[in-house]
Amino acid sequence: MRVLVVDDDKLARKGLISIMNWEKYGFEVVGDVQNGSKALEFLKDNMVDVVFTDIDMPEIDGIELMERCRTEYPDLKFVIFSVYEDFRYAQKAMRLGALDYISKISFDGDDCDEILERVDRKYKDNLLKKEKRLEDHGLRKELENAWMNTRWIYDDNEFGRLCEMAGEVELRTAERILVKSLHHIQEITGEEYELPALSSVNDMLAWVKKWKDELYRTCLQTEKANDIYSFARIILYIEEHVEENLKSEDAAAEIGMSRSYFSTRFKEMTGDTFHNYVISRKMNAAACKMEKGTENITQIASDLGYDNYYYFTKVFTKEYGCTPTEYANRVKKCSI
Repeated sequence: MRVLVVDDDKLARKGLISIMNWEKYGFEVVGDVQNGSKALEFLKDNMVDVVFTDIDMPEIDGIELMERCRTEYPDLKFVIFSVYEDFRYAQKAMRLGALDYISKISFDGDDCDEILERVDRKYKDNLLKKEKRLEDHGLRKELENAWMNTRWIYDDNEFGRLCEMAGEVELRTAERILVKSLHHIQEITGEEYELPALSSVNDMLAWVKKWKDELYRTCLQTEKANDIYSFARIILYIEEHVEENLKSEDAAAEIGMSRSYFSTRFKEMTGDTFHNYVISRKMNAAACKMEKGTENITQIASDLGYDNYYYFTKVFTKEYGCTPTEYANRVKKCSI
């Protein structure tokens, strides 16, 4: 870590530089100047990580220097060395982000190692917190975008992935994201959904799953014509007719839509084209049949509408990353 020492007392400045065992804790003094104004000039042309500064200096004092640097050098950290022992000065310095506040009056040479060790630890803790904030921000944005997409309603794998990701954020963050998602669904359905006050992310996700399951349980019984219910009915329609030669025009007719509008809306709601979604469900059905072990692969392919076994193998391999035979063999090994 590169250090700049700022103090209008030259003896104090040089004394601090000479008494500290900087290298032991990974510090390097790259400069020393007599006031805040000179410090700002130095910072324009030099990389600095930590500034050890006095408070009472001419032109620009230590507190004003910190305030100026908050905007110009937001990653720069400060350690205050001052004759002021008034708590108000320490409080203001800490509020501005100082890593430490050390009294010159009570300072003892024997404290040097302890001070540098403490500053080093706090500096690194700050870096870790910053990295976590950046990671959390990226994760939060990804989660917000994914939950605002209705794909999770129609894709169990996507729902599982989002639940796993949601478990990595704070309770209140998860709550805000889920409330926003439900509000989006509410705008589509015209119905009101209120996420209850729950004490854990897992409880919230369990409530959302219950809502999702209820949607599928009631979608065939309701006459509601909004897209959330309509496409839930289509998902069930695909599952029930997965062994048939499913066509988008037939599915569109099930919910009273034109083929072109249905195709566009299906992709918006599920994140996939109707054709690709059907293939995915057929391959999932094939995998389930293989796991049961009651039919051979040729029969499974035929049941699902694939008379060409080699084409079926190609499609299955693309979906699962292995051939049907390899998948069936893995299932057998796992069951032994």
